[in-house]
Amino acid sequence: MFKDVVEQARSEGLNVKVAVFDTVASLPGMRFPFEELTRVCKDEGIFSVIDGAHGIGHIPLDLKELQPDFFTTLYVPVRHQHLIRTTLPTSWGFIADPTSSTADKPNILTPVGSQRSAFEELFQFVATSDDAAYLTVPDAVRFRTDVCGGHDAIFKYLEELAIQGGDIVAAALGTDVLQEPDLRAGDKSKLRRCGMSTVRLPIPVGGQEDGKLSSPYPPVAAEDVSKVVHFLQVTLNDEFGTFVPVFQHGDWLWTRLCAQVYLEPKDFEWLGGVLRGLVERVRKGEYLA
Repeated sequence: MFKDVVEQARSEGLNVKVAVFDTVASLPGMRFPFEELTRVCKDEGIFSVIDGAHGIGHIPLDLKELQPDFFTTLYVPVRHQHLIRTTLPTSWGFIADPTSSTADKPNILTPVGSQRSAFEELFQFVATSDDAAYLTVPDAVRFRTDVCGGHDAIFKYLEELAIQGGDIVAAALGTDVLQEPDLRAGDKSKLRRCGMSTVRLPIPVGGQEDGKLSSPYPPVAAEDVSKVVHFLQVTLNDEFGTFVPVFQHGDWLWTRLCAQVYLEPKDFEWLGGVLRGLVERVRKGEYLA
């Protein structure tokens, strides 16, 4: 599909230069096929810019094998570092195009005799900074290794718990989990190969004329969606001391669940019961109070 879009754009005289995509999307929470898209970008001569914010420590990542052009949280291979010209006001921190006649002029950010590249100097200066967080890194790494069993064990646990937890909550609500619509019995969802699951709430959005009568719950008017979301999230926090994001996706309200090393299946069983009760309160119109 991505390749089809590129070909369509080119047929219209457009030049596709950059593709921006996630490792794991936020809302809805699901794994994006970033490996395949990166390969397609290479084949098509398109810069791949991957938003990896949800990927670090969440799913296995091998940047040496993946070889993206850009990967945030700030992975830029040496071959592209010259494209990052400034992180500061360009009046004084700009790096010239290395192919231009001004490229050999000294940059004020680079001290005389520095062994760092211009790219490294750009990100060396961060002004006022609290370095206390860095002091926790050795203990955090030891915790992941000694207590949790290492990165691979964490990845495996998060994925399995997210799948199990999503199924538990969906069963409690009588709904389903977001995944590929054409999965056959025994197939594993590629979208769910991460530590997140997105579960549909039995609350349709829109009027009855839209034909959403498959839910036992009445539809919520589009203009009331923000009220319902606010009610659910505030009540989860105030009455139950927890939080899951609730949002509209398509014609339904959904919630995103995240597995963590400190959670167990029983936590999702509890959440399923809580959400079932809150959905009933939405049916009664409490969000309008």
